[in-house]
Amino acid sequence: MSYYFVAGFFILAFTSCGPSEIAKEIQQEAKSELKNQPVFLFDSIIHYSIVIEEDTLWGIERIKDKTKEQRRLIEIVLYDKLDTLSDTSVLNYLPSLGFTKRHLSHEKTESLRRIFHTQHMNEEARAVCVPIFRDILVFRLKSKNTAVMKLCFDCQHHTLDGEIIETKHITQECWGELKKTLKQ
Repeated sequence: MSYYFVAGFFILAFTSCGPSEIAKEIQQEAKSELKNQPVFLFDSIIHYSIVIEEDTLWGIERIKDKTKEQRRLIEIVLYDKLDTLSDTSVLNYLPSLGFTKRHLSHEKTESLRRIFHTQHMNEEARAVCVPIFRDILVFRLKSKNTAVMKLCFDCQHHTLDGEIIETKHITQECWGELKKTLKQ
C-alpha cells in the first residue's frame, strides 16, 4: 500500500509543478549550454564565387535547349536546392562553369568560425529578392566535406546543407562580417 502512496505522491508532485514549467526549465538550460556552440564542425573552407550579371542568368534560363553546363549553372546559381552540390564531384565542375575557387586562409576561417555559432545564427531572414547564389562555401573537417552553403549577398539569403549540428539562419549583423571576410 505504501508503494502506491509514494508513486501517487511523485505523480502529484510532478504534475502540480506543471509539465510545461519543467519543460521550460530544461529548454532554458539547454539553450544556455548551446549558446556558443558551433552550428557545424569545420577546420577549413573553400570559397567558390562567380561574377555574372542577373540579365545573363535569366537569358540562359529562357533558353529551351540548354547545354549540360548551362543547366548546371542555372541550378546552382538560381535555385535554393543544394542537391546538385551534395554530390561532391559537382564541386569539381564549378571552375569550368565560371566559378573562382580559393581556399580561405586560417585567419579568414577563424573569422567565419565566430559567425557560425548558435549565438549568431538564430533568426530567419526573409529574402527580399529572388536570390542569386554567386558565392558557395564548402566547409571541410579533416579533408572531408561537412557542409555546403550557398549565399546571396543582395538579399541576404542562404541555403545550408551537410553534417549540421543545428540548422539556423545568419543574423543580420553577421552578414556584414561575412561579406567583409569573403570579399577582401
